[in-house]
Amino acid sequence: MAGMSVTIKPEIISWILQTIQFNNAASSAIELLGKWQNGEKTPTFNQVEDVSKMMNIPFGYFFLDKPPVEECPIVDYRTIKSMSIPGPSRNLLETLDLMTDIQEWMVNYVIENGQDELFYVGSASVSKDVDAIVEDIRKVLHLEKDWYKNSATAADSFRFLKGLMEEIGVLVMMNGIVGNNTRRKLSVEEFRAFTLVNKYVPLIFINTCDSDAGKLFSLLHELAHVWVGVNSFYNEQISAGTNESDMEQLCNAVAAEILVPRDLFLQAWEKAAGTDLEVVEALSKYFKCSRYVIVRKALDLKKITKKRYGEVVTILMEQYRKWKESQNENKSSGGDYYKTLGSRLDHRLVVALANSAKEGRTQYTEVYRLTNTNRKTFSKLLCDIGGAAW
Repeated sequence: MAGMSVTIKPEIISWILQTIQFNNAASSAIELLGKWQNGEKTPTFNQVEDVSKMMNIPFGYFFLDKPPVEECPIVDYRTIKSMSIPGPSRNLLETLDLMTDIQEWMVNYVIENGQDELFYVGSASVSKDVDAIVEDIRKVLHLEKDWYKNSATAADSFRFLKGLMEEIGVLVMMNGIVGNNTRRKLSVEEFRAFTLVNKYVPLIFINTCDSDAGKLFSLLHELAHVWVGVNSFYNEQISAGTNESDMEQLCNAVAAEILVPRDLFLQAWEKAAGTDLEVVEALSKYFKCSRYVIVRKALDLKKITKKRYGEVVTILMEQYRKWKESQNENKSSGGDYYKTLGSRLDHRLVVALANSAKEGRTQYTEVYRLTNTNRKTFSKLLCDIGGAAW
């Protein structure tokens, strides 16, 4: 049976080829699918098994009469409404499934422990003034207007804000791969972040394949969604800006104002010297944010023309493209495994899981599944973050 020829409908092969767009699939598997599609080769049982494993597509899907409909409601909240987007990748689906399970577990845990609904979730509306939302966020986070001065880099700013958000009950999760599988990289082209709104435990997921400045903006953009109380699937690219919904324009404006307060920007712009591109570069370092945020602020405050804005954005896009290429060429050796693992997980989740397991309310196997760990790695992780011995 292993070498037996099998039949796969052409529409299924086409669906698979479309589905794997963001899956970092092996070239050999794609080549084989192409040969099946054009009739150059006939698939065998063994080959289908191999391709199924390489592409993380359920084996049974290959023998369906028509492509399956995989539910992924979060994609309906994508940033650019008019953008043509293929079906969600397996990488996204599996990441979303795990985050949904984590959120559901945490919601049950905090309710059992007497937590009330978080007052700020859904406290704003799309029609509310940007400045009013920004002021409310600053108040809840205890965030000074010039908070960025205490950061040396965008990465520092990200860690600082992430910590403040966790303190007020936002569950912040991060990863750049599916689980611990380094061969299954999450695509920034598919999504930068998403938010699952819940009155008890709002969850923000950040794609760590993005740049430090990109992750920082995404974090604040998603927090704005928590304030408005609407789920988010953030897939905006640097060149976007004309097809945004009112919701996205609001969340972008809130994020930009927290990063670069209007009055402080104007003061810094007037003091800066050099060409507009040099000023954008200098101010991005001063505010520890992306140059795109600065140039957009300059456009909104009429410091540059729309024509010049387009020219600068084109330059930034090309620089970002080269940065992405360099990231692909200079692959990291992985660094400290436990440090990386600890950065992906909200530490409150880790401690809550440990406490619940010790009390006999959660199975140890569930703890390890939700954290992509085993007994040894979870115990080490718990100690590293200051939790009680496992």
